[in-house]
Amino acid sequence: MDSLNKSSYLPYYLQIKDILKERIMNKIYLPNMLIPSENELCDEFSVTRATIRNALNELKKEGLIYTAKGKGSIVSQPKIEQSLLKFYSFGREFTEHHEKTSSMILSKELIQVLPSIARKLNIETNAMIYEIARVRIFDRMPLILETSYIPEEIAPGFLENNLAEHSMYDLLEGKYGRKIVKAKEYIEPQVSNDYESKYLDIVYHSPVFYTERITLTHGERPIELRKSILRGDKFKFYTELY
Repeated sequence: MDSLNKSSYLPYYLQIKDILKERIMNKIYLPNMLIPSENELCDEFSVTRATIRNALNELKKEGLIYTAKGKGSIVSQPKIEQSLLKFYSFGREFTEHHEKTSSMILSKELIQVLPSIARKLNIETNAMIYEIARVRIFDRMPLILETSYIPEEIAPGFLENNLAEHSMYDLLEGKYGRKIVKAKEYIEPQVSNDYESKYLDIVYHSPVFYTERITLTHGERPIELRKSILRGDKFKFYTELY
């Protein structure tokens, strides 16, 4: 049994948090499993309930557990790891779990481009673009709220495709011959607003990642601008250093 180090500079609640985290990482506590109750943890570590609650709050902040009314603290599903060095596509990454993935189209329309978007897509300010807003869902859980902007001239009739079931990148490459060469992506931590919270099924002002991606074809030509909100409790980013 793990025990507290009474000579450590770390407060007891942080030591307990680390012990419980190790149990989660080592799959002693599995996803969707109830961890021991506050009373049980108090008895195990011989500390007050306030200390245990502080430890559990730290685990919640890291997205490792969540609470269910009338049940207790439950181990969260592992976060989705996303490399900062790799082109990421929700539709492509989860092809092996196709039966668990879906998209909900919130809106799709052909509009005149706004000047700020025209600059990023390097098109005229009187050009027409497709604006497509959708929620990306995995295992019935909304993960990403995204809005894509695609110049009409890039993909005529694009809205006639089944955008809820097909990857837009697959359509751009396969149907319209727009080979994706690379993308530039910007990431910022934010908190969710009312609109984002509603469609991602999270509490108002929850931590989220805002990403903005410009996808390029041959000749450095932009073919899509995508603005996404990713749930901060479900994603983590990593890179590799050499």
